[in-house]
Parts: sequence; C-alpha cells; structure tokens
Amino acid sequence: MSKQTLLVLVVTGALFLASVVGYVGQSESSDPPVRVFLDNTGGRVVFGHLAHVEDYGLECEDCHHDGEAFERPMECGACHPKAFDEAFAQNHQQAFSDPEQCLRCHYDDPATEAPEDRPDPYWIAVRADAFHSQCMGCHESMGGPAGDESCNQCHAGM
Repeated sequence: MSKQTLLVLVVTGALFLASVVGYVGQSESSDPPVRVFLDNTGGRVVFGHLAHVEDYGLECEDCHHDGEAFERPMECGACHPKAFDEAFAQNHQQAFSDPEQCLRCHYDDPATEAPEDRPDPYWIAVRADAFHSQCMGCHESMGGPAGDESCNQCHAGM
C-alpha cells in the first residue's frame, strides 16, 4: 500500500470518527433556531426565529401557546395541520410526547373518549390561518410589514 493511499485512509477514518462523535455527542439545545422554514401554497416563508427572540425581545409564549408546562415548544403542525383530514386524525398523536398535552384539545383521555366528545376542528385554526392570525396580527400591532401588499416580504416566490 502506498503512503498516499495510507494517508487518504487515515484522513477519511479521522473524519468519519469526528462525524460519529459529533452526531452522538450532540445535546438537546434549548437555544432558539436561527430560522425556521415554513412551506405553504403561498410560497416558502423563511422566518427569522432568532431575530424575533433577540432583536425584537419576544418570549416563547408570545407565539407558542404551550405555556411553561413543557420544556420545549411544540411544532405548530402538531395542533395546527394543513387540513383536518384523515391523515391528521390518524397520526397527530405521534407529535405529543406527554399524554398531558392531549388535554389541550381533548377533554378526556383520547383513548377512552367517545367520538361525539372529540374536539370540533372548527374551533382550531389550520396552520395557514394560525400563522396569518399570529404573524400578521403582531406585525399590524407593532408596525411591521402587514397587509395584502406585503405578502412577498415573507412569502418567497409570490
């Protein structure tokens, strides 16, 4: 085996080892993400999450209504789906790590809840309505871009 081949193997092995250690050793950070990508029919929104926290001084509870009962805010789509369809009805439970979280929408344990006692999706906003209400409402009250003419400031490709 040539010295050059040996060098390539050693460097490749070291890089592989470093990537495994980095992957295994990563911690669950509670730091807010720098940005969040929201795919939708109006064009992808690139939301400057860190800027809203650090530059504008928003607290988690200003946007996430998870309260302080849970360590990390949940993803919006756990409760606000694109549509309340059969796929959401069958799979949304996977987004909740704590059975207590079910009681945000359900009055009782969903496993024992009668179908007629289940939450009425009419009262829960789908994702687009929730974002528009939350984001545009805040922008309107804080003087940021809001209104029909400002869509392309948040939505790419409009």
